[in-house]
Amino acid sequence: MSAGGRSGARRYATAIASVLLTLTLVGCGGLGLLPYQSDVCNSNFKTYQEVETAYGSIRPGTTRATDLAAIGFDSVGSPNVEVLSYLGVIERFLPRDSMRFDNLDPAVQDCVEARDRCSALVFKPQRLEQERVGNILLDILGFQRTTVNKGWSAEVVLLVRDGRVAYKVMSGKPRIEDMHDSIQPLGPLQDIGGTAIRAASRIL
Repeated sequence: MSAGGRSGARRYATAIASVLLTLTLVGCGGLGLLPYQSDVCNSNFKTYQEVETAYGSIRPGTTRATDLAAIGFDSVGSPNVEVLSYLGVIERFLPRDSMRFDNLDPAVQDCVEARDRCSALVFKPQRLEQERVGNILLDILGFQRTTVNKGWSAEVVLLVRDGRVAYKVMSGKPRIEDMHDSIQPLGPLQDIGGTAIRAASRIL
């Protein structure tokens, strides 16, 4: 091999080594190269506190259904909003007869007894972010993948009777944060082995 060829090969090997070293040193940072996913439902709210504030501004018996959109609870423009009839209200508040009707809040009882003049709006605003963290080399090669889920979720139920909010209830998770580790000691070879086993089982 000529001196020029050896020099080019040496530079090529040095470049590869530099890239691998950089990726290894990046570690948990990953320079933002690992997959990232954001799931937003009902984008009217950016934080859980905004949902609580909007919810707190609703006054049962006073707030009109037509005012809800301005508050942030838009049953027409927001995605994934459930609209329940009075029968749906019964199923929601009296699941499998686990609670007596007389024990329900009087506002709920009145709404159910109003039948077709009663309906429920169920809003489920949430913001969830899914990010892969960890050593980028181990992730790409399939040896170890660490996924972190962060965000919040809420559920707001509003009973509407005769055009006004008659009852409200809110529940949720102000802070969601969990981590999931997927470890494959053999890395990409483990996937190949699993594929081979599945193929063999189909043949047999």
